[in-house]
Amino acid sequence: MSLSKSANYDKAIEVHILSDSSEEIDDQECMKYLRELKDVPLKLVFIFTGTESITSQEAIDMWYSKGFEDSTRNLEDKECKIITLEEYTSQDMHNPDYFLQIAPGKEYTGENLEVKEKFIFAGDITGLKPSFNSKGSQVLLDKFFNQGKLICVPSDVMSGMRMNEALLNKFQGAYLENIVFTAFKLAFGRMHPKCPVAQRFAEGLVNPEKGRGVNYKSVMIMAEKLGCPIPNEVEVSEVSIKYFFQVFPCFNDIEDLDSVKCLSKINWVLDWIYNEATEVIHTGLFEQNGGEVFYSNFNIDTIPELLIPCWEYFKENATKLIDCYNPVYDLFAGYILVGLIKNNNDSRLYSDCDDFLSIVVKEF
Repeated sequence: MSLSKSANYDKAIEVHILSDSSEEIDDQECMKYLRELKDVPLKLVFIFTGTESITSQEAIDMWYSKGFEDSTRNLEDKECKIITLEEYTSQDMHNPDYFLQIAPGKEYTGENLEVKEKFIFAGDITGLKPSFNSKGSQVLLDKFFNQGKLICVPSDVMSGMRMNEALLNKFQGAYLENIVFTAFKLAFGRMHPKCPVAQRFAEGLVNPEKGRGVNYKSVMIMAEKLGCPIPNEVEVSEVSIKYFFQVFPCFNDIEDLDSVKCLSKINWVLDWIYNEATEVIHTGLFEQNGGEVFYSNFNIDTIPELLIPCWEYFKENATKLIDCYNPVYDLFAGYILVGLIKNNNDSRLYSDCDDFLSIVVKEF
């Protein structure tokens, strides 16, 4: 198959997408983009895997109940199907043109899957810290690597792809509400120490020297946009020390750990936001929470009571905070897929954020 931007498609391009439809909204952004893509007829199969906390069927139910099924344009050139991974696995051989994986593989081996063109994986499969999506994916990824069909979209590249106002305007209703909420939740909530991947990722979320530091960077952008006067030196907090002891029980001299200092700085900013939101100087947000951080295992309907004033304040300032919204990881992976379909090459992997935004905004 060799296609160009000006190609006349004589049939729909079949794409299967493995998604956990996670609460971090980037799966949904990618799905909306593919469903509303201009000029390219697609036959889409969305395979919902579920997560550690919800089943695949519950993920589908949430997709419908939260309003993500609503669309803003005519989809006559798109054929869409949503099924569970269990259903997909039990069916006869699948033979799509392309396959896009934007979720952990849940031990799906791909025995009943052959891909005509390319298998696109959102993440890294090598290095000291393989991506979250690689969990339960080894057999599946090995299969298409050995066939020379695997295209990996590096996590570091995806993490640099952020929203601007033009892209944000593409998302309304449930999408917009959840984009704003996800930014809020990942600023105020930490990965739970008992999460199976906490020792791999929790430190890197808050310390740019240990990972991509996306939570740290977002909170620092929030501080800048909201006028938070961060002191040059922020005292290491007992709350931060306690959190890292819970994640890494065997750490020694944790008071000197740079990650504790980064988390202390995050918590200082969040405490300042709490005081701004309530217009009262309190004993401290985290002290009122029993000396604990907040964990990111809440949803838009179960925001901890102490954080509700912060949520209202965050929403009031939402237009100031676009730069701190979560990276559009999976949307960028979908953009790579579309480049392969249109141009028959992976040149979009080398896009910077400005290039990505200028192109993707025009495409749906």
